[in-house]
Amino acid sequence: MDSESKTAMDWDQHYQDKHTPWDKGSPAPPLLEWIAANPDTLSGRILVPGCGGGHDVRALAATGIEDVLGFDISPAAITEAKSHEAAGSETYKAGDLFDLSEGMLDSFDWIWEHTCYCAIDPSMRDEYVKSAWETLRQNAQFLGVFYLNPYDDEHQPSGGPPHGTTEDEIRQRFEGSRKFKIIESYQPQQSYSGREGLEVVLRMRRLG
Repeated sequence: MDSESKTAMDWDQHYQDKHTPWDKGSPAPPLLEWIAANPDTLSGRILVPGCGGGHDVRALAATGIEDVLGFDISPAAITEAKSHEAAGSETYKAGDLFDLSEGMLDSFDWIWEHTCYCAIDPSMRDEYVKSAWETLRQNAQFLGVFYLNPYDDEHQPSGGPPHGTTEDEIRQRFEGSRKFKIIESYQPQQSYSGREGLEVVLRMRRLG
């Protein structure tokens, strides 16, 4: 199965139709919590895959980081992100994380992950790990909040996105690939309403 068939959900149409229930209208609380606890730690060039409307991108840019790139497969999402007032010198680009251009490879010092991993088909998660590794420079870092259990009356297992996961699965995919080493793991104290206790924050270092 190719990447196009695996990503059959038409994200661009959702943004065109303004049907984006995953967009909470504000940055991910675990990101803000991590920034407050680790001032001046994030630096260099930062990639935000699946950035959507760009709330997390702007939160990162507001810290003074000069090179934050929001990246999304949906051109309409990128248009939406650009429509907001800039928080700094952030930029946005439409593209496919699984078909990266030369300028995206070995190019970033950090990745911030939020909801991209749970949005893609689980069969693509190993490809996600590979693509994340390819975008990062040697010894660069990956920071993300993972939505472990997104299931409710509306969303059921095998019926996503969003697709749930476990910390063990994430560890197996990232560390099992020998491409990353997890150096920090904890349950965030701050979350969107309804996600309390259902997320884990992981920080990793790129190997090789």
